[in-house]
Amino acid sequence: MQGRLPGWFYLAGKALARSNRGLLMGRWPHQLGLLFTSNTNLGPAAEKDPKLVKEWTLMVSPFGLLKARLPCHITVGALDPHKYPDSDQVLVALKGRDSDPKDLLVNYDEARKEVMIISDGVDGAASLDVRTPVKFDLDIKTSGSGSVTIEQMQSASCNVETEKGASLLKSIKSQKIDIRAKGGDVTCLGTLQGNTDISVSQESSVNVEKLQGSSINVTSENGLLKAKYLYADASFLTSAAGDILLGNVHGDITLETKTGSITVDSSEGSLKAFTYRGEINAYVLRQTGEVNLVSQEGSITLKVPATLQASLKLSGTKVEVSPEIQLQDIQTVSRENHVTVTAPFPLPPRSSPVAGILTMTPMPPPPPLIWLLEGPVTSRPPQHFSVCY
Repeated sequence: MQGRLPGWFYLAGKALARSNRGLLMGRWPHQLGLLFTSNTNLGPAAEKDPKLVKEWTLMVSPFGLLKARLPCHITVGALDPHKYPDSDQVLVALKGRDSDPKDLLVNYDEARKEVMIISDGVDGAASLDVRTPVKFDLDIKTSGSGSVTIEQMQSASCNVETEKGASLLKSIKSQKIDIRAKGGDVTCLGTLQGNTDISVSQESSVNVEKLQGSSINVTSENGLLKAKYLYADASFLTSAAGDILLGNVHGDITLETKTGSITVDSSEGSLKAFTYRGEINAYVLRQTGEVNLVSQEGSITLKVPATLQASLKLSGTKVEVSPEIQLQDIQTVSRENHVTVTAPFPLPPRSSPVAGILTMTPMPPPPPLIWLLEGPVTSRPPQHFSVCY
């Protein structure tokens, strides 16, 4: 199997007191004080206790859209359902010592059910704290070092795009989640639930606690891709040079990196991993499809439970089978510094939790190594490893 290796609009204007497209109320801090606070980190450029400049309250219809185009930090979170049971307001607070509200357009289009927060002139060190109904679509883009924080929201779509700013998402449920970063890191806490597409470039990294959806795609250039839990029918993670580190993964998953290494702590489903120079370390807890591991110049180490039954084929310049693995009718063929080890299906059942380790070591320049496993095994080599159940 061949792996597929990789490869903003400014509206000037003042905040409107009223418009024929909706109701907007501006309030200065010496009149009414702070509407809400947020403990969310707005990014490294944000002040510790930023000055409140102005607040807005927008009367809205539920199930609307928040559209933001900003050069500064923005935090989006859900209204307190006990204080706002009708979910008919959006609260906006501008903070920052050098911030001028005249540089910010805040408006609500009633016909389109769209809240717009737009500026390219507001100070980059400023921050916006926005509270919307919990079920609100999000379309947020920041330029420069503007970062984005989104907390505990539900939506049909959640789109985030940053340049150098970081993206922090916490407990998001959406039918479609799309995150783009050109230099900032992406961090996801809690569960990101929905079909997810995360794409980062340059040195941006992706660090996710839990991803859950039917389809998940994560790509990077040189940054690390890391996920603690991954539950999806189909997942595809790829990086040009970054490492891929996964904890518990479920479903059909494909991993690709040119020069990085791949680690999978536990896999339940089918697993395909490809790297040119990096190492592959994987533990197949339960197999429902093919397990195919390929490294041209790195080593591969595969662990499986002794109770997993499968046939096995390992191919590399050097193949080592742990003595804990009891194979029957094993066949070894050596030819031109290349060794192929095969054992027929099924492997005999064993009571030990892990069958052992298979290790294969490459010799420069090694030919592609091939592993075909359908059962318990562990290995460490440069090769093409394939497991079929």
